[in-house]
Amino acid sequence: MLNNQVFLDGKAEAEKLINSLKQQIAQKKMNLSLAVILVGNNPASKVYVNIKEKRAKELGVEFKKYILPATVSENKILTLINKLNNNKKITGILLQLPLPKKFKTNKIIQAIDIKKDVDGLCPSLLTKERGGVRLLIISPTIQAISHLIKLSKIRLAGKKAVILCHSQEFAQSLKQELCRQKISVDVLLKPPIKTHNSLSVIHYSIVIIALGKKYFLKSKMIKKNAVIIDVGINRVDKKIFGDVDPRCFKKTKYISPVPGGVGPLTVAYLFKNLIKLK
Repeated sequence: MLNNQVFLDGKAEAEKLINSLKQQIAQKKMNLSLAVILVGNNPASKVYVNIKEKRAKELGVEFKKYILPATVSENKILTLINKLNNNKKITGILLQLPLPKKFKTNKIIQAIDIKKDVDGLCPSLLTKERGGVRLLIISPTIQAISHLIKLSKIRLAGKKAVILCHSQEFAQSLKQELCRQKISVDVLLKPPIKTHNSLSVIHYSIVIIALGKKYFLKSKMIKKNAVIIDVGINRVDKKIFGDVDPRCFKKTKYISPVPGGVGPLTVAYLFKNLIKLK
């Protein structure tokens, strides 16, 4: 990183949110339980589950971990989810993604009771009604992105944003949330690496990138003082890198770092969703 000062500090914001949640749980004496299903041996997924387990312990949330081999049948996963759906002691269920390729991910996701869908994997679905108000569970990642954009303190209404990613589902859910904030949104799905030199997002005030391509976004591609939200995760020689080239900091200070940006905030919002489901 060429700029020592981090303006979109997800790690610091996550600590604030976790401390607030901790007080809320203690004051209301809430008994919360999170069930996490991990299938296969994806190293990154194991790390993420361990981080969530650590936060759960910090918050006093019961953490139930179900580790299944990649050879498990789809029916066994569905049976487990059904069992957790019917367990009144379980507040929320999280299916750690990605699943091994042989599984029908959407089918398994849809098996989770929306009243326990802590990850907001079923977008636009309303959860249970509380006090006459219906609660909408939004993906923690999308909440984290929105939080970091607002942290830039730019006037959002009327701004133009672009989403560079691989997932149509992610893009549409995020677009829906940004449009709610009166931001105009375009989506560029799966831009190939060969277009790297010709791709430009210089007309956008907000750029969200989640391609998983180390340092894909170059300084010449972006607008001066644009807000850049880096959701990319790239593991090289046991180190983590984002999708944004560090030289972009010469052009704008509003870049979420990797690590320390979207990731920590996503975990914090996961537990905020869990409280909402109680």
